Amino acid sequence: MSIEPHTSPAGNRRTAQREALLDAASEMLVHGGPDAISLRKLAAKVGTSTMAVYTAFGGKEGLVTALFEEAFDRLAALEQAVPRNAEPLLWLADLARAYRSFALKNPSYYALMISATLPVPASLRHAVPDGGEPAARSITRHPSYRTLLDAVEACVAEGSFPADIESEILADALWAAVHGLSSLELAGFHASAAAAEKRFHVTAEAVLRGLLTPKGLKKFDAITKAR
Repeated sequence: MSIEPHTSPAGNRRTAQREALLDAASEMLVHGGPDAISLRKLAAKVGTSTMAVYTAFGGKEGLVTALFEEAFDRLAALEQAVPRNAEPLLWLADLARAYRSFALKNPSYYALMISATLPVPASLRHAVPDGGEPAARSITRHPSYRTLLDAVEACVAEGSFPADIESEILADALWAAVHGLSSLELAGFHASAAAAEKRFHVTAEAVLRGLLTPKGLKKFDAITKAR
């Protein structure tokens, strides 16, 4: 699965009808699985024609491809809207909050992003020797991941993260933490929204502290005390 930023025909990428079709299709796919997606039912749900769906996506595979792209594009847009704080640790913390916010605001898209059970269109798979690439792997090439990696590298550069651990390993650890926490919250694991938020912050902070250098810990303590 290759989740790359891309361009679409003029007037087709961000129309209200296209977004309505994607929103409706994401709900159908998450709640009913691949068999639940019927272009005719989708068109009826949005109040348009089946031809309009074919025009926008070219068919069912094109629709599923667009769903994956839309999910990661929305996350990337939200992350890129986070101000790049001069203090990298603050930037990183703000990105974690943005990730959780995306998950809560876009639950159906979030469910599509990293799933071993939902279909991955052939057009999204890379031509690699073993015949395919795990769906989640191509996230590392998408802006949604690269923004996180940029923040991690900034923390390494100023000494808050160790330089002897690959930045990708640090970024992966943080991604796994916030993704898992958000997934539990969306699944209804916690007793309340307040309980979920508290656990998100406690766990995310614990993971972050475990990765920091002595310099980073000192800086992080000063930041949290000031906040």
